[in-house]
Amino acid sequence: MSGPSIAISATFTADAIEPTLAFWRREMGFDYRIRMAPYNQVFQLLLDPAGALAVNRDGINVVLVRFEDWAHDMARLEADVRHFAASLKTAAQSFAAPLLVCICPASSGFDADFQSRMEQLVAAAVADLSTVHLVTPHETGVLYPVAQPHDPLGDKLGHIPYTPAYFAALGTMVARKIHALRTPPFKVIALDCDDTLWRGICGEDGPQGVVVDPPRRALQEFMLAQQAQGMLLTLCSKNNVEDVLDTFRLHPEMALRMDHFAAWRINWSSKAANLAALAEELELGLDSFILVDDNPRECREVEASYPQVLALALPPRDEEIPEFLRHVWAFDRLRVTEEDRARPAMYAQSLERQRAERQAASLEDFLGNLQLEVRIAPMSPKDLARVAQLTQRTNQMNFTTVRRSESDIQALLESGKAECLTVHVSDRFGSYGLAGAMLFRGGVDAIAIDTFLLSCRALGRGVEHRMLAALG
Repeated sequence: MSGPSIAISATFTADAIEPTLAFWRREMGFDYRIRMAPYNQVFQLLLDPAGALAVNRDGINVVLVRFEDWAHDMARLEADVRHFAASLKTAAQSFAAPLLVCICPASSGFDADFQSRMEQLVAAAVADLSTVHLVTPHETGVLYPVAQPHDPLGDKLGHIPYTPAYFAALGTMVARKIHALRTPPFKVIALDCDDTLWRGICGEDGPQGVVVDPPRRALQEFMLAQQAQGMLLTLCSKNNVEDVLDTFRLHPEMALRMDHFAAWRINWSSKAANLAALAEELELGLDSFILVDDNPRECREVEASYPQVLALALPPRDEEIPEFLRHVWAFDRLRVTEEDRARPAMYAQSLERQRAERQAASLEDFLGNLQLEVRIAPMSPKDLARVAQLTQRTNQMNFTTVRRSESDIQALLESGKAECLTVHVSDRFGSYGLAGAMLFRGGVDAIAIDTFLLSCRALGRGVEHRMLAALG
């Protein structure tokens, strides 16, 4: 199989998924060919080192499974599902490409309790497999509900168990997951205030006159969940600072508080200028930013000045806001690392460092009092997801900007083509986490460096010099 592919294996006839995947492939601009593996060969392809899934090194592998396709006897079927879970573990150790496993809904007469128990069994089996990503029927149904997913006649005649509408929903879910796998993630959400976080204008209605209605409450809870997954929240609002602060203070029912925001710009400057100022303060590129605003004109102005910012105008009908947010693919995260969860706290520490640096008599004094600790060691298995994430996200201090998935890095290490050193940094303000990585191959007279990168939050501390010394 030459070239990157979306290789699909299913327990049923799944050719009807291909048109939807082809549509989204074109929309996303991904250079993948879609390849349907032989029908009902899932076990064989998961275990065959020369099969269509194993040789798909640069693409995405997709497995579509309907449990009832394997056996009608429940005891035998449970054994098959357990074998499937074990096969996923085997595949995860050998496949170069990430594996997306979609459990598909059972027919209406199938035992619902058994289906649920088997889904939990598979979920538990793949929970620690960083290169395997699971999609459940519930997740697909919540995002893309289809009134009549099943086609009993198609199932009987050609083992085509779903309607065209459900195949379209399934294809869209697969495309959405591929987008999350292959698109560099955003890091910052900049939120407007009036008619975005609350209904009303705090400068005109007064801080007590605005309303946190159910759609805005849902928006705030959504943003709080994004922060828990590592996104930084900021405010970008044309307002008087005192009015905004009073609004937060006088509305304890709000899910968000001022201390949830890593930084803010509340003034009468343009949104574009304030976003640029936020990016400078956080030391992040504007291509890391999502702006959420109720005003389409403000969004268009930002897009004109900084097209790299994703500017999202909320729908005019308030009740549509929660559904709108659920369908923004840019918010999706397939896997959240410990560094992701700790990122908001790390940026709070970074602001403390910046204040200490401004107060220091000189850079030398600041660095001397920083009590910097740098630990460079071979990568442990638990750090694989974070190292892959660094190759995707780091731009400033990244010598090669080679983007690598977890499976790419795993394949390099297992083949002996590279070693990996990780860099953990901390100082008196707290931990930077796993902030750097080096992928390299040693030789007699030279070292070939595949990847040399350091998170921007650790730059300017002398860490990069210690990294070079470690390679030397």
